[in-house]
Parts: sequence; structure tokens; C-alpha cells
Amino acid sequence: MWHGSARQAYVVGFAYRPECMKHAAKCLARLIDVLLGAGAASLKKLEWGASLCILGIEFEFAEHGFRCRPSKAKAQKWLRCVRGYLATGKMTAGEASKTAGRLSWAGAHMFRKLGRAMLRPIFDQTTRRDAKIDAPLRRVLLWWIDALALDVAETRAWDALETRVAHLFCDAAGEPAHLGAVLLLDGKCYWTHLAVSEECLAFFRAREDKQIMGLELLSISLGMCTFEQLLFGRRVVVHSDNSGSKWALRRGCARQWDHAQLVHQQWLHALKMRLALHVVRVDTHDNIAGLPSRRVRVCIGIARGCHHFVHRNLKYLPQWTARE
Repeated sequence: MWHGSARQAYVVGFAYRPECMKHAAKCLARLIDVLLGAGAASLKKLEWGASLCILGIEFEFAEHGFRCRPSKAKAQKWLRCVRGYLATGKMTAGEASKTAGRLSWAGAHMFRKLGRAMLRPIFDQTTRRDAKIDAPLRRVLLWWIDALALDVAETRAWDALETRVAHLFCDAAGEPAHLGAVLLLDGKCYWTHLAVSEECLAFFRAREDKQIMGLELLSISLGMCTFEQLLFGRRVVVHSDNSGSKWALRRGCARQWDHAQLVHQQWLHALKMRLALHVVRVDTHDNIAGLPSRRVRVCIGIARGCHHFVHRNLKYLPQWTARE
């Protein structure tokens, strides 16, 4: 027998492939035509109608696509459980395991990994014997109360529209702490940079690595926020020369709690911007974002798909103001 979260991941993963859902809907229409006669399954019968609830996720099908969302009845049930845990201040290992399984849909790519980072403290609770709710878990449960109160829904078209891919290069310097991001989009280049304040660095727990991974994650956030208007609704390839930040963003979580909170906010921002994110690693010497992160004044040109660097004045390039 499958574990609940494994079955749910299978169902949501199947739904993430629109071509599979479209094929299944056509097979159902053919079966209805065979049993009830030609034309029985008209196009109108495949439009938005009665939903199908599978493991707490409602699926609604239409002629041009499908929509999935958490069941309202299930969401209310989960809300009552979470509020009960907060009221008592305790969550047993069994309750944590069940809660993590029920909420695992939010860690799937179908829902843009919205809550994957917020599932980790719940999974960690399964190994505690005292069942006490600590500060990180309390913050997570409060977040889930707000998230479950929203009408989270994802719509996918059977035939997705092809959009131009945007390439976002991100990098950070340790001493002094400085961020840089370069966006290549539609044959144009945009860049930005930002000095990191001591108040921002105080967010991270004490380390001896100059907070390089945290800074690399911040550089990705800098690029997503600065170029928000240009990136909205696009497919975005994020290029990072830091393996830790690449894998953290790809998984939607990180080992350290401060890094995990950053990754969670990035996926939440991507959800609001309707982004399709893909993360790859770029060699340090090929990462053009290393130039603004080190405040090197250059001009970036594009020729035959390659990036050429010429030491010129940046006034020829459009610079976007970094947000605080």
C-alpha cells in the first residue's frame, strides 16, 4: 500500500502533464460515444462541470484545459487541526506525520512548490518525543493557517502557449557583501546590483563562510524582484554558480532554516508572477552577473548566441533600480 503523500505526489505529478490529462479526457469521450452513441460526449460536456476530488485535491476539466485546487471541505478540516495544535502547544509524531502527508500537495511542481519549505519543520516534528511545538514550527503552522484560507488554484491549458525564455544570471560577492543580477531577454540585456546592509546579514545564523550561500540566494531574489515587470508570466532559466543555492531552489527547500525561508519566498514570488522556473549551474568564469556583483563597469553584447564582454561605459545599457 502506498503512503498517502506518495499517492498524492503521483496524482499531482500526473496532473502536471497536460498531454496526459488531455489524452485521458479524449479516451473518456470516445468511451461515452461507444456506449451511448456518436455525439453523446459533446464538447460542452467537457467544459467546467462537476469536480473530481482525489486525495484532497479537486480537479475540474474544460475544453481548453483543467484546474486543480485543494478541496474546500478538506482545507477547513486541516485548518481545524492546525488551530488545535496551536491551542494546545503540542503536536505528536503521529499527528505531524499525518499533517505533512495531507499538506504535501503544496510541495509539488503543479502548485509551484508553494509550501515545500514550510513542510520541513512538520516533518522534523515526527522525530520529537516531547511533542512540544517550538518557535519554527509555530511560525510554520501560522503560515499554513493563512495559506489554507486562500483560494489556491492552478490552471493548465492542454496546449500551452510558447513564450520566449528569459535567462537570469545571479551572483554575489562576500567581502564586501554585494549582489548582482543580469537579465537576457528578447535580445536585450538588463543589469542591477545592490549592497547588502548589516541589518540584512543579521537575518542569517552565524557562519564562517561569509554567508556566501545566503548571499547567492539573495541575488536570485534581487533579480526576480527588480525585473518583475519583464519576467511576469514567462519561462525563466536561473543561472547560478553556487551549487548549494542551485539545489536549494530546485528542491524548494534547504537544510538550514534561514536559507529555507528564503527559498520559500522565492517560490511564493514565482507563484504570484506566474513564472515557470528552471535552475541550472553556470561556471564561475561564465557567470556574467559576477561583473555587477563586483561593481565592474562593462558592456554586455550578444552575438551568435554567445556573450561577449567589452569594457565600456554602462550608460549604453538600461539599468533597473534594485528594490530595497
